Amino acid sequence: MSDRLQVLTALYQSDRADRATTLTVSLATMGAAVTYVVGTVAFYDKLDLLGWAIALLPFPMICIAAFHSLLVNLTGIRARSILHLEQALLDNVETDTPRAPATSLDRTRIGVTATEVGTNLHTAPMPQRITILIAYGGVGVVYLGYITLMLWRSARHLSGWVTVPAVLYAALLFPIALSWRYSVMALDLRDLSLGSRAGRGR
Repeated sequence: MSDRLQVLTALYQSDRADRATTLTVSLATMGAAVTYVVGTVAFYDKLDLLGWAIALLPFPMICIAAFHSLLVNLTGIRARSILHLEQALLDNVETDTPRAPATSLDRTRIGVTATEVGTNLHTAPMPQRITILIAYGGVGVVYLGYITLMLWRSARHLSGWVTVPAVLYAALLFPIALSWRYSVMALDLRDLSLGSRAGRGR
């Protein structure tokens, strides 16, 4: 095995491990968010004991939404790196075995490429795209619904002053929304020929 191939293989394995770790952290973050929402809503009838501090309850959810957008962006960066390395490794294999038939490997059916073609928002079949939108859109609805509910509940203690946390949360949500948009765009890997490969693979 050449030194170049060894380095590429090591980088590929490292990126795959880091991507798995990112997924684990993402799931743990979502679990924490669900636990927080369920925990506070379960004691909804007793929230008045907190008084005006009810308006502070959505802040951890906003922090989780921001952190999750960073994780999605990191997922896109890792996926791009892994696909580059995977293509380089496969090119190296085909170069080392010039007598192998050109059609011996369908790259859309192996490795991370197969996963991205089938599950990426930008290249997956329409039913999967709809499912992805429901999953992430549902999370967004839960976040916004929770913030609205807590602000509405705190209004009886803050009266007109509830506009202060409302404006503050809106100001925080705006860059977070832009970050989510950027993160979703980072997941668009069609410039790596995933789209055309998906078309040939079906």
